[in-house]
Parts: sequence; C-alpha cells; structure tokens
Amino acid sequence: MANQRVAEQSLTRAERQALANKRTAVTVFQVSWIMVFVCLIVVNLQIRSSYPTWPPPGVEPMDRILPTVATIGLLASAYFAGHGLNALRKDDRGTFLASWQMALVLGGAFILVMAFEWFTVKISGQYSDVFRVMTAYHALHALVIGYMMFNALKKGRAGAYTSLDNWDVEGAAKLWYFVVVAWILFYVVLYVI
Repeated sequence: MANQRVAEQSLTRAERQALANKRTAVTVFQVSWIMVFVCLIVVNLQIRSSYPTWPPPGVEPMDRILPTVATIGLLASAYFAGHGLNALRKDDRGTFLASWQMALVLGGAFILVMAFEWFTVKISGQYSDVFRVMTAYHALHALVIGYMMFNALKKGRAGAYTSLDNWDVEGAAKLWYFVVVAWILFYVVLYVI
C-alpha cells in the first residue's frame, strides 16, 4: 500500500483528487448499504422474537454444511480479489488475471450454492420468507458486483490497466469486500444464531 501511495504521487493533482473522490463515493455506498443489510437483520430478529423458538415449531432448521463451505469460498474469493489488485498495482498482470479469475470462479460458486439454498428451502411461512428475502437481496448485490468484476477481467485481459490506472479493479474489489462482509452478517443470522 505504501508503494501505491508513492506511485500515486506521480499523478496530477486533478487525477489524485478524482481518485480520492471515487474512493470516497465507494465508501459512502458501502456504509449506506451495509445499514440496509443491518435493517434486514433487525427485521429478521424482530420476527424471531414473536416465536418461542427459531425456526418456529414444526419447521426443520436449514443444514449448515453447504452454506458454510460456500461462505469459506466467498472469503477465499475476497482474498483472491485483493491479491489480484495488489499484483496489478505492481504491474504483475499475469498474477492479477489468475487471481481475479479465481475470485470470480469462487464468487460464482457461492452464488450457485445460495441459489440452490433459495430454491430448496421448504415453504414454511415467515422462516422461509425472511430467508428468501435476505438471500435474494444479497444475491442481487453479488451478481451486479460480480458482473463489474467480470468486465474488469475482460478489460484486464485486453491490457487496459497499469499500476496507476486501475480504478475499475480497485472499485470492484472494494465492492466485493462489501458483498463478503454483508454475507458474513447474514450468515451469522441465518445459520448460526
């Protein structure tokens, strides 16, 4: 990161300001949307409070194994996204492309597993409804940001990025971290507590 700051000093003042503005915009987006995710968690917990146990009596709890494996894969995808971004900042295009592709593959696998969970949850009123709303909301974000990552990969393969000109990759990586943090919050509520 220190090398990146030193390298960014070679940008013009206007370019540094534009980059700072983009970074601030992504941070504001992340903070505002994580509040929406927290609101969904609060709604989930409030619905739960009207039942003596959760899941409600007569409803089988969902199996945790597959979602746990998918969550580990999602965490690994965040690692690969960061590794790819750092490689690109060092002008290591090969490592960037390999890491970024691995992040996309793992992210895609996560989305497929959660789609499977979404379609196979047994209809049980509020238990299945709140699960479906939360996972669909998260999936929408994961798909949109995954699409941004895919476009960054395509542009990266075409040689569009350098160590200083890589905002698409940086922005997509930061938004992917948002997807991961949001899912960890949901995972705890949906599968752990």
